[in-house]
Amino acid sequence: MNSTNQYVSKQNIWSILSVLVFLVFTGWSQTVNAQGQQERMQKQIQMLQEMAPYKGYLKAHMNAQPQELLGGPLEVNISQNSGGVFVILPSKRKLDPQVFGTPDMPRAIAGTPGINGLPPMARGVQNGQYTEMKNPSPFGDKNVVMANGKLNIEALDATAADASETGDEVQFMASWEDQEGNTYEVRCCGMLATHGVEFPTFGGVVTNTILHGSTRIGTALMPTEYTYFAFWGMGQVRKNGEVTDQPRLIHGMLTEYVRKEGYELAFDDEVTPGRKHLHLMVPPMMPQMGEGKFVHKDVATGFELPNGMELPFWHVMFENLEINASRQ
Repeated sequence: MNSTNQYVSKQNIWSILSVLVFLVFTGWSQTVNAQGQQERMQKQIQMLQEMAPYKGYLKAHMNAQPQELLGGPLEVNISQNSGGVFVILPSKRKLDPQVFGTPDMPRAIAGTPGINGLPPMARGVQNGQYTEMKNPSPFGDKNVVMANGKLNIEALDATAADASETGDEVQFMASWEDQEGNTYEVRCCGMLATHGVEFPTFGGVVTNTILHGSTRIGTALMPTEYTYFAFWGMGQVRKNGEVTDQPRLIHGMLTEYVRKEGYELAFDDEVTPGRKHLHLMVPPMMPQMGEGKFVHKDVATGFELPNGMELPFWHVMFENLEINASRQ
């Protein structure tokens, strides 16, 4: 593998958020009848995106030369040859007060809603506390188990931070089957995210770090979790061998365990150190590198939900893993 890739005032905040009546990360777009209202919403979302906390850091690294990882490149191999997978279905994420704060002092506001922060008006409130997202997302408790989960990752973490190019590499293939015998597959990465849009991507591959939650690197809707390995890149989605969607943003990460009894998604104080699982995410969002933001776009997964709608994202968990890593 060889890849040199590119990705692609506080006093006003409550009035801005009061009209943000939809969440772009739900997988379903609501129709806006009035053109003026739609334009106002777009401007307000743009303001939130401009407030993303890593904007300055990313600007400093936009044209940087790649720096080698301290200690040298790390090769990572992860596989699953049998067993089921957990496929996450849309549901409302319960909100951790350690990550999202309180209505009197909210946290994790800025950035593209859902893929980074979460505007307060998109949060339920009861007894002076946040409860859950008002809309369903890929980050909840509902799931279905699918059979014949297979996974193969060959990756190299060579580049330390975001830069104009990278020495990182990833070959990724994952598949699983539904009850009707349909096979779903995700492949990556002909193009790595050498440089992040609203948060760092560390050249496309990162090892031995902390992501999500309070870090604001990735969505705050996932718990803060130690991450042994993660990548971001562009790939394709398939059903029964045929490509249904490409190019799509693909994110994978090997982390400590963040699910509880009943497979509920944990809060930060409920993660399980020492136990590992791998998350595959194909979000209903696409990066626009030139504009430094994400835009909504459902994934053509080909999987039908009980309500007859198509699942607009893939969030799939692999647990029967074989993991190897070594310095070059």
